[in-house]
This record gives sequence, C-alpha cells and structure tokens, in this order.
Amino acid sequence: MLKIFFFLSGLLYSISGISQENITLTYTGNMGVLISDHQSSVLIDGLHTKYGDDYLFPSKEVVHKINTRFKPNVILFTHYHGDHFSASLSREYLVLNKKAVLFGANQITKNFSDFEDRVVTITTKDYTKQTIDIGKVTVTGLKINHAGKRHVAVENVGYIIKINNKKFLHVGDTNWLEEIELFNTLQLHGASIDVAILPYWMLLQDDASILIKKYINPKKVIATHISPKIKKKELLDLKNRYPDIYFLTTLEQQIQL
Repeated sequence: MLKIFFFLSGLLYSISGISQENITLTYTGNMGVLISDHQSSVLIDGLHTKYGDDYLFPSKEVVHKINTRFKPNVILFTHYHGDHFSASLSREYLVLNKKAVLFGANQITKNFSDFEDRVVTITTKDYTKQTIDIGKVTVTGLKINHAGKRHVAVENVGYIIKINNKKFLHVGDTNWLEEIELFNTLQLHGASIDVAILPYWMLLQDDASILIKKYINPKKVIATHISPKIKKKELLDLKNRYPDIYFLTTLEQQIQL
C-alpha cells in the first residue's frame, strides 16, 4: 500500500511539473507571438497585414487560426505601426471573441471606443508599471521608448506577461538607448524575467550579451523582427554568435518553454 502511495505521489508530482513547463510560444510574424499554457493565452503584436517586403506578417490562414482556434484571452499591442498592429483585424477579433480584452497605448485604444469595457489603455506619460489581472494571466504594461529619433512621438509599450508562473517580457521596437539610460530607468533586472522577446537588432552591438544580463537577466532570449530578406550568412553568423538564443523566422514556428 505504501509503495502505491509513493508511486501515485510521484506521478502527481510529475504531472504537476509537466503542466508548469508546458507553455507553447507560437510565432505569428515580425514581433508577433502567441503565448499559451493551453488554458489561457496571450497574443502580442500578432494581428497585422503586409507592411513591406522586410516584414513577415500573419497569413490569412494564420489569422483564421487566431480567430477560431487559438482564441487568445488577451490581445496586446506595443505600438500602432503597421508591422505590429491592424485596427481592422483587431476589431474583427473582438467581434468574434466576445470576452477577449485588448491592451495598448492611447494611439491604439482610441480606435476602439465602442469596446470601452474590453479595452485597457497603458499610459506612457512616465515609466510607471501598470498591472492588471485578466483571469489567470497577469499583464504589466509600461512605457519603453521606440528606437529612432524620427519615432519619438510613437507610444511604444512593453509588456511583462505572467502565465503559469512564468514571466515573459516583450519590448516592442526599442533599443538599448543608453544615451537616456532607458533600461536603467526601467528596472527590469529584478523582475525575475524568464523569457525576453527582443528585436534582433538589440543583439548586434558588441556588448549585447553584457547588456542583456545587466539590464534584464532573463533565463532565455527570443529574437524577433527578423526580415524575410535577411542574408543567410548574416542570420547564420548571429545564430553561431548566440547559440542559446531562439531566432523566429518562420510563421507558426513553435518553442516549448
């Protein structure tokens, strides 16, 4: 009887361990990712249309899967640029999925005044972290400046998603911006980030590994915003330079986390 007890206890422990590890990240194009523990799911920058040849976008088939099969509880957008956000696709999603909630800065959410009770606006007047629970998912939004002087007016929002006891950081179109000490201000090092989702250009400078460790300290890194036109040698060199980093380049590419 005692052996049976220990067997069942071990089995339950194993099942519990598997469930905690069973998070799937699915790539939907450019910086778009679906994060799912198969009970709850979050889509970040996952609904957009063709913006140019340098940007991978979700096909009609992928959008259909998002709308009817994946059905994320929350859709989040970092900023309004067309390689990250489509107002029409987002509206269609909210119509089809009556309980879904949308997050974004005012430049995003102003398009959805008729969905007011299902829209959360992240303010970008300062770097204050704003946290809201949506079911079993915790979403924290905060201002993270968009890279490039010509995009100073763009409200770029970063997100920390806690799902099934794992924390995912998605930074949108930022860069290290050391001239304004951006990541020192953000204070992310102590946030216990498990997975950091970054635009690949944040890996290009020589001290990128040091900066990632210093300012974010994630357990894993995923590189996104990789052009379909990137030269094979350039991508291979990056993969060789960062053998422990995941590079998302193919629609519906999946990572088990």
